[in-house]
Amino acid sequence: MEKTLLEETRIGEVLSMGVEMDDNEIGLFIASADVSASCGFRPDEWEKFVEGVKKAHEEYLGNK
Repeated sequence: MEKTLLEETRIGEVLSMGVEMDDNEIGLFIASADVSASCGFRPDEWEKFVEGVKKAHEEYLGNK
């Protein structure tokens, strides 16, 4: 069964993202006016991905 974790959300002037989940995969998509990308993660990969994004965000905030 598919579940939406994050409805398609506008995050910039022409950039949007969303996240969906089914029984064994979490799907992330990012789209702009001229290109889009999607990636599927197993639950353990998703956890590591989120940890990596959080770490990168902390670095970003520390370098502002």
